[in-house]
Amino acid sequence: MAAEFVALADLLRAPAARDVAAEVHVMAAAPCAAVAHDDDGACEPFDDARAAGVVAAVRDARLFRARLADAFDDAAARLLRELAAEVLARELRLAPCDLSEVVRRIAERAPVVRVRVAACDAVTLAGVPVVADAALGGGDAVVELAGGALDARLGVRLATVLEAFA
Repeated sequence: MAAEFVALADLLRAPAARDVAAEVHVMAAAPCAAVAHDDDGACEPFDDARAAGVVAAVRDARLFRARLADAFDDAAARLLRELAAEVLARELRLAPCDLSEVVRRIAERAPVVRVRVAACDAVTLAGVPVVADAALGGGDAVVELAGGALDARLGVRLATVLEAFA
């Protein structure tokens, strides 16, 4: 009867519900079914310590695999957000944001006291007091209302859209 070698990779491919400890116990009990070979090629049967070591190695490998999968999922989500931000930024360079429309929609819901925008956007708004703010970039706006301020910067609007799709 030929000896069978069970690789750790084979055990990792086993369904998660499979009881690896029971499998290793069966391997240890079977004569020459699961053996280790020393340098001379002689058979060494599995003992309980070796079986426990295999179980621990399989558990650690599965834990590592789960952590790796979680890290991949996080990295993929972050990459997709960055890609979406780059695509939208490029589109906005080609067709700049219509701040007057943004302010008009806000003004429909609450009275606008004034709007702070980048200097390059100050001339695009009419009908509301506009203040050029050097701290803001093109397409950014902070709409000041009677009860506070509404941050309508491009990055904040983009984050809101991306969160809606997350």
